Amino acid sequence: MYRFPKTERGLRSRIASYREAMKREKRAIGFIDDGSGIRYVVYWLLLVLGDLKEARSYIAWYEKNFPDDMGEPIQKLCKSVLLHRMGKESKARHALADLMLSNLYLIPKLIGSDVQSLSVKLPSSFEDREYIEEIPARIIESITNDEVDWMRSNYDSMEFRRYRKRHIEIYEELAVTSSVEKRTPLVKEARRILDQLKKECS
Repeated sequence: MYRFPKTERGLRSRIASYREAMKREKRAIGFIDDGSGIRYVVYWLLLVLGDLKEARSYIAWYEKNFPDDMGEPIQKLCKSVLLHRMGKESKARHALADLMLSNLYLIPKLIGSDVQSLSVKLPSSFEDREYIEEIPARIIESITNDEVDWMRSNYDSMEFRRYRKRHIEIYEELAVTSSVEKRTPLVKEARRILDQLKKECS
């Protein structure tokens, strides 16, 4: 389990250290490999710190340096809440939708809904039910009741329910479909769902 610094000074120092390590790697080899995933952990630290100016700076830097990064669910949770705090509602809803489709169990856990196991295996370990047990307590403690209500309102919205339902249906169909000819359009549709939901979040 990740150990968070206990003080504001410690959080700021850790964030600065991680950011400098990534910049140093880029200067040395021309790109950021970050095999340890500290680019995600900075989001965790920023949520706990609660410094929106620093968060705004890091999100812009991250999106510039990792434009095609898939991300991971806890990072997406932190990003969505930080954007919501900044008042960037469209981007916050899109980040929340991205979180929902990357792990169907995480938002229900946070909003106190039943977390039911799916009957199909999803392609990434990030999507497993067991992954939600890895959310650090400091992150959960940093999310306010109003922010939980915001998540619940979006999660229960017609748009989120419709795309969530179709996302699950696609993987149920893939689980019983072996033909490449039939699987290909399903896989393509699965990849398009987030883009479609993003348009509705705008």
